Amino acid sequence: NPNSCYQERYEYFPGFEGEEMWNPNTNISEDCLYLNIWAPKKRKDSPKAPLLVWVYGGGYMSGTTTLDVYEASILAAENDVVVAAMQYRVGAFGFLYMPGEDGSRDSEASVGGNMGLHDQVLALRWLRDNALAFGADPDTLTLFGESAGGGAVSAHILSPMSRGLVRRGILQSGTLNAPWSYMTAENALQIGRTLADDVNCNATTRMEREGGIAEVIQCLRAVDPKTLSVTQWNSYSGILGFPSAPTIDGEFLTAHPLELLRRGDFDETEIMIGSNRDEGTYFILYDYIEYFDKDSASFLQRDKFVEIINSIFKDRSQIERDAILFQYTAWEHMADGYLNQKMIGDVVGDYFFICPTNHFANTLAEHGVPVYYYYFTQRSSTSLWGDWMGVMHGDEIDYVFGRPLDMTRGYSPAEKQLSKQIMKYYTNFART
Repeated sequence: NPNSCYQERYEYFPGFEGEEMWNPNTNISEDCLYLNIWAPKKRKDSPKAPLLVWVYGGGYMSGTTTLDVYEASILAAENDVVVAAMQYRVGAFGFLYMPGEDGSRDSEASVGGNMGLHDQVLALRWLRDNALAFGADPDTLTLFGESAGGGAVSAHILSPMSRGLVRRGILQSGTLNAPWSYMTAENALQIGRTLADDVNCNATTRMEREGGIAEVIQCLRAVDPKTLSVTQWNSYSGILGFPSAPTIDGEFLTAHPLELLRRGDFDETEIMIGSNRDEGTYFILYDYIEYFDKDSASFLQRDKFVEIINSIFKDRSQIERDAILFQYTAWEHMADGYLNQKMIGDVVGDYFFICPTNHFANTLAEHGVPVYYYYFTQRSSTSLWGDWMGVMHGDEIDYVFGRPLDMTRGYSPAEKQLSKQIMKYYTNFART
């Protein structure tokens, strides 16, 4: 199994498999750009198989193809398709943005940003050029991903850098227009400066003078990766406010994602897209851990409810915050603290995932793109998280990769059937 790219581990619940399953399970290294390929046994008379390429999520800060949950042998074997998955750099290693003084991006004296997306393009080109060698059809490449992986899939649909590479896209709980999935150049540059200051590369003073950017970059390259990896989190800005994201750099992303969508300036494509019922619960547990418990529902008083809403939307105007409070208040049941908790989960799920997904789907459909939409509502019988967390962000991945078909995992016959059905939908979509 290849190395995982440099990242930090989540250790809020030590020894808890529900958390541990998302942490890197191979060595962490800057030498991490590898591909995994799962191909069915060759049949002499078989036509070329469809090619599905997986992009992992992790908020552009973490993730690796090597996780058990992304093991694609069942998906490939049961459905006679080729599945590939590429590693890509995350965090500052994949998204630091510090263009040179003349605006250059590819000199020694600059860091152009979006390196993680360029890693993906390189992998996609290699897969296209070599698909026939492992029995896949290079013209049917379907890119599928979850969360930041879905955001990346949508970036490739909208980017001139990926033209002609992706025939179809499947976006699971993540799109480029979500608030956490893109960054303005100004914001990205500010985060880069903060990181450089925090590791004593003195960006603020050096960048005032000529040649300063080159000095800062040289200094950053000398900092050990672990220090960069830990320190970058100083710029985490609260729930889903990750310090790395695809950057509107004028090159990979030529304009704001909403503008790119509006223009309809993208390759002919088809997409499958959707969300899960309780996208928000995972994030509210982690970011408001003092109020919530992973195993059981929490009674949230009205004042705490208001406090959390104001904290989630601290960057919005007071009028907007009041409107959100109004919309997500259960007026007949204001004293029901459990309902207050549910509403916090709902507002996070709606704002960060479900609404951007619906907007992306609707806009593409308006441009004549065939759009297939799903809404995932299966609470897994094997879930390790409390019942209140419901159908969580990422819960559909097991079913996409056929894990319920592995008898040792204890899924129900109905869940096994659902997984077969989802794999069939995905592979038929890739095939037609």
